[in-house]
Amino acid sequence: MRALWLEDHQLIGDSLELLLQVMMPEISLDKARTVDVAVQLAQSFQYEVILLDWWLGDTAGPTTLQALREAGCEAPFIVVTADERPQVLEEAWRLGAMAHVSKAAEPEQLLEALRRALQVCQPVTRSAASATGAASPVAAVDISQVFPELTPRQADVFRCLMRGLSDKEIARELDVSHTTARTHVRAILQVVGANRRGEAVYKARSRGARVD
Repeated sequence: MRALWLEDHQLIGDSLELLLQVMMPEISLDKARTVDVAVQLAQSFQYEVILLDWWLGDTAGPTTLQALREAGCEAPFIVVTADERPQVLEEAWRLGAMAHVSKAAEPEQLLEALRRALQVCQPVTRSAASATGAASPVAAVDISQVFPELTPRQADVFRCLMRGLSDKEIARELDVSHTTARTHVRAILQVVGANRRGEAVYKARSRGARVD
């Protein structure tokens, strides 16, 4: 298993690497201190999970995550940050974070988050790797093909989820009530077999679902 750790403080990154070597030796950890390095790694290797520091210098989590997604990295992510403001946590969940771990937490909390993420997420299916070791994503398909049991309206809501929209934003875009949007989201989680919207989005992406 391979994980990507985005952290601009070398001491923290090195400490996590040592911890994983002892507690989870099955994980190979690559480290990046800048977005550019993270993108280069994401274009070269397939990752099962991303550990994302919300701030890389002045670069915030959404910008970093967008760069990784554009590089073809669809792995689920865990936010590890010292910034615990409510708006940061809300944005992390909206973007599909599998978990949030404070940098002040005990090491076991991060290990447990990693274990849960790896248990619920299957590696993204890829076609044969190129001679350089880079992998190609599976062909993009619509969410209604991935989960045909969804109703047309649920499929519309799922597409919004994959774009990172909140329940209120979904309600506005689809011209439904906030309560109706939330009801559709709960139904989607049940159909997909997920506990969180981020888990549902990852399952869809891992099966090739994409949105424009």
